[in-house]
Amino acid sequence: MIASLVFLFSLGALGQFAIAYCRTLLLAYNKVELSQRVREVTGIGDTLAPSDFQRLLKLVCLAPRLSDDATEIRVVSIYFRLARVAGALVSPLSRQAARWFEQELERCSYFAAVTLDRRLVPTA
Repeated sequence: MIASLVFLFSLGALGQFAIAYCRTLLLAYNKVELSQRVREVTGIGDTLAPSDFQRLLKLVCLAPRLSDDATEIRVVSIYFRLARVAGALVSPLSRQAARWFEQELERCSYFAAVTLDRRLVPTA
């Protein structure tokens, strides 16, 4: 019984850490300005929709790989799927919560755009 409680507590703590890590990652990438080249290649305007995430992620997979971003992409992809499901479950109950999840999904799309930008525009 005690072992089960410790295990559940550990899973909860790991989940909280994973969510905090993803949100920190998204907020950090949200501060990066996209280059004009990526905007032209992807057809991105001023804002990104959550529906752009999968398309941008496919473009990221086609771009030359950076050694340091595979884990970040995987983590944000999982976060995107979880946020999409949670948003769908919560949207009938609360407009404010639905909007918050929508913003999180938009941040995920922006993350994918910035990742594509990093892969296409090499730094000096």
